Order: sequence, then structure tokens, then C-alpha cells
Amino acid sequence: MFSLEPELSRLRDEGVLDADAAAALIARERRDVVSLYGELRFLTWGGVMVIMTGVGIIVAKNIDRIGPITIAAAIAIAACACYAYAVARKRMARTSLVDDYILLLGALLASTEVGYIEHQFHQRYLLPLIVFHVVVAYFFESRLVLSVAIGALATYLGIERRGSFLWSEHGDNAQRAFLCAAIIFAWRFADQRFHLKTTFTRVFDHFGTNVAFWGALALMAEDETRLLGCLLAIAFAVAAAVFGVRAREEMFVIYAWVYGLIAINVLVFNMNDGLGCFFLPASTITAIVGLYVTHAKLRKAAA
Repeated sequence: MFSLEPELSRLRDEGVLDADAAAALIARERRDVVSLYGELRFLTWGGVMVIMTGVGIIVAKNIDRIGPITIAAAIAIAACACYAYAVARKRMARTSLVDDYILLLGALLASTEVGYIEHQFHQRYLLPLIVFHVVVAYFFESRLVLSVAIGALATYLGIERRGSFLWSEHGDNAQRAFLCAAIIFAWRFADQRFHLKTTFTRVFDHFGTNVAFWGALALMAEDETRLLGCLLAIAFAVAAAVFGVRAREEMFVIYAWVYGLIAINVLVFNMNDGLGCFFLPASTITAIVGLYVTHAKLRKAAA
């Protein structure tokens, strides 16, 4: 198993790290101390998703019996309760792991409310919803709510209109994806420039990078634009890898390996199907080894 204990011990002996800091880091490397923060975050997020699934089931099964107005009012009250809790916690200057996820639940309920109203009453409120999510995200400094706002923006631009759209209008979908990625990155630089205490930079980076890659993948679906899509995806992969290494952000290197591998394999299959059958397993093994080596190097550099 890969361990940084020898390097940490050497840094402690050389005086680079004090004894207490080195002891804490070595304990983590030995797994004597294990953080459950990630697991608790995942369980809390899972709880929010279960609640939202239950809301969807209740609405679908009881829409005729309860009535659309009652359902809309109930969802609105639940969303307002979540926001009221978040405001109360902010005024008390107390924070916990659960707070941001209750705020996320409120944002998802608000989105459900708008979607339900649009479906039942044929009124468009998506753009005001995006503005509302953005205001809430900045007021509470919530990256989770910002993620909901960016997702709503992608929907508003038409990236996720309907299933037939995703499988038939690849060129238009790619253009919308690139437009969405451009807006996200422009928003990112504006946020970094004017929002001095921002914690949103990486949220923009992750969303913008993936949306740009999705646009390139959409181009690969058509014979006329497949080569362009492959070349764009490879170029994006190189940029993501360089950024990930320089910023020591491993996820961007993973994006580069995964999307770049897809693009290269599609390109090879497009050139020669027989060659592609042999190239696919070899490239997959290469990617796995490359990911392991990259992970080890970045982890060592971070230490």
C-alpha cells in the first residue's frame, strides 16, 4: 500500500514539520486516525435524495386525489421551512454538517415547485428560479445551491430538454453545451474578481470542464462532426491535465484521462474498426496505470 510515512518522518527529523503536525499526519497514513467526514457528507446527501425521491413518488401517485394546488402549496411550505431553518442558523452563527444539506433540500424543493407549476399551469418561471438560486447561494456561501443554479442554467439553455433531443440533435446540443461552458467560465472569472472571499471557484471549474467535454462528446455522435469532436475532446483533456497538475487538483487529471481516452478510442475506431478492437483494451490498461501513477505523484507532491 502506498504510504507517505517515510517522507513525513524525514521532514519531521529535518525540522520542516513540528512533532505534533507530523504525528497527526503519520497517524492518518497508518490509518490510526480515520476521518468520517466524507462518509457523513455522503449519507446526508443520500438522505436528501431519498426525501426528494419520496416527494416525487407522492406527487405522482396522489396528484388526482390531492389536487395540483394543494401539492404546490405543500412543496412551497416545505421549501420555505428549509430556508427559514437556514436563516435561523445563520443568525445564530452556528453551523453543522446538516445545515448546507437542508439548504440543498430547500433548493431542490423550490426547483420541484417550479417544474410542477410549469407542467400543471404552463407558466415559465425557470429564469427567475435561476436568479433565486444564485442569490441564495451567495447569501449562504453554499456551493451545493450554486451547483443547483448551474444545473438550472444548463436546463434553461436547452442542454437537457428531453430524451429525443439528447439522441437526435447532437450538433445543436453541442453548441448549447459550449455556450453553457463559456457562460460558466465567464461567471467563474467574474466571481473570482469581485467575490474576494469566494469558495466557488472549483465548482465553476468542475461544471465548466464537464459541460465542455459533453459538448465534444455530442459532436462525436455525428459522422460529419466526429473528427472535430475527438480533436476538441483531446485538446480539452490536455488543458485539464495541465491545469490539474499545476493546481494539484487530481479530479481534473482524471477528467483528462477518462474523456481523452474516450476521444482517442472513438478516433481510432472511426479510422479502422479492426485496429480499434485491439487498441481499446491496451488503451484502457494504459489509462489505469496512468491514473495510478498520477495519483501517487500528486499525493506525494501535496504532502
